[in-house]
Amino acid sequence: MGILKNRPTFWIILLLTLAIGASFPGAAETLMVDPSGGGDYTEVQSAVDAANPGDTILVKSGTYEENLKVDKELKIWSDSRNPGDTMIQAADPTKNVVEINAGRVTFSGFGIHGSENSGVYLEGAGNCLISNNEVSNTGQGIFLKDSERNVVSNNVLSLNELGIRLEASGGNTIQTNLIAYNYKYGISLEESSENKIYDNYFKNGENVEENSVNQDNFWNIALTNKKNIVRGPYIAGNFWADLDDTGYSETCTDENSNGICDSPYSVNGGGTDGSPLYPKVPEAIQVLENKLDPEAYEEGSAEKGEAVPEAESGAEISEEGMAEEEMVEEEVAVEEGVEEAEPEAEEEGTAGEEEGNGAPGFGFGIAGLAAGAAYLLKKRS
Repeated sequence: MGILKNRPTFWIILLLTLAIGASFPGAAETLMVDPSGGGDYTEVQSAVDAANPGDTILVKSGTYEENLKVDKELKIWSDSRNPGDTMIQAADPTKNVVEINAGRVTFSGFGIHGSENSGVYLEGAGNCLISNNEVSNTGQGIFLKDSERNVVSNNVLSLNELGIRLEASGGNTIQTNLIAYNYKYGISLEESSENKIYDNYFKNGENVEENSVNQDNFWNIALTNKKNIVRGPYIAGNFWADLDDTGYSETCTDENSNGICDSPYSVNGGGTDGSPLYPKVPEAIQVLENKLDPEAYEEGSAEKGEAVPEAESGAEISEEGMAEEEMVEEEVAVEEGVEEAEPEAEEEGTAGEEEGNGAPGFGFGIAGLAAGAAYLLKKRS
């Protein structure tokens, strides 16, 4: 009863409590998916449906037969970070395995298989990160449609009809992906421009679909002093191989030994890779090849009635013996506000980002409450 007798003090405390509470929206939560029942959910889609924008979903190892639809800002990670033990197989092979129709979605660490359509399909999505996934046996491994400013990085795309497809999509970054042994094209661009496509390993029957729009995209960046996908000293352009081991990067010269071919590479249909990668560390090529399955590709091509050139067999090199020569460091370049972070770490958002996501900023309402409290204090004195 004492505080009620001192009503000015009561109202001051109430107003300040409301002001502080309004400035800190509900904290993001982490939801666990475990097929054995040891988590919050046993299906990934159930966790997606229950999650609030900004939440993180961790998925325990297992095989999930689902067709996911993600329509809100989420971070969805495999708990092991290993695509080989956390797999999503299409429940309905006529639909996309994973469909994303929202901004600022992270999807990382999954094996994705078994769709006549796309493995990962983004439509109307922006500022998303698709990383560290292995996508195979789909129509299109990763398909971006009407999507901008996304990062597709550190993925393995193999045994698909088409590795990566962009349609009416611009300003995306396609970086440090292993795109090999796909049956039609490694990458296809349609009505898409100003995309950055660099530091990828291409080895397909046809690496790039012939299209004049290819010249409206960027196939290399300025030399960056950092190990590239084939462990050369610079990130710059792409590594261009083919199925009979006579691709441009496999046959070019590197007189100054900087890991960059001496001459530019003309991209099919238009465009130029000004700094194609050279195999300065030959063992690194075998490490990448050990991640692939050329025999499965030959079997699939035979079923489709396609001729496959024989590739020379190379000595097996274990990845354990080349720990420092792994395919990609667990670092992703930040592009247009897209960044990869461990799910345990909280991200700091700007006030503009919070308002864009519907979270209240420190605006008029809070300022008004604080001003009211100040007025009562002044009046009381």
